[in-house]
Amino acid sequence: MNEEKFNQIIQKLNEYEGVGEAFLLNSEGEVVYKSPSGCPLTNEEAKAILEAWKEKKSALMYQNFRYAILKNDDIQLAAKNISSGKGNIAGSITKEGDSYLLVHTADTKEMILLEWSIAINKAAWS
Repeated sequence: MNEEKFNQIIQKLNEYEGVGEAFLLNSEGEVVYKSPSGCPLTNEEAKAILEAWKEKKSALMYQNFRYAILKNDDIQLAAKNISSGKGNIAGSITKEGDSYLLVHTADTKEMILLEWSIAINKAAWS
């Protein structure tokens, strides 16, 4: 996925209330692109998130907070920070199959975590 396509996806996702940071990771877990509002995510942190996803671990760490992984398959990821109210991490492999779109979302009444996961998957495959 090129940067223009990534920015188009971010624009589309920003139509929803609660979208925070977004990142595109390559298959090695390196940050390729991040949204303008993106907080610093090191390649080490990104690799750990991707490893937790691919190895179907029970949780991942983001910004020093634990997120319980509720949905984890080859295509989609859905994780929730239960104890601190720090929102959700939803992800999808891209249509090309060589990169991963990760989005941090706030807890909102507009969409629940699995709806975020579906919306992000739809955007990544558009």
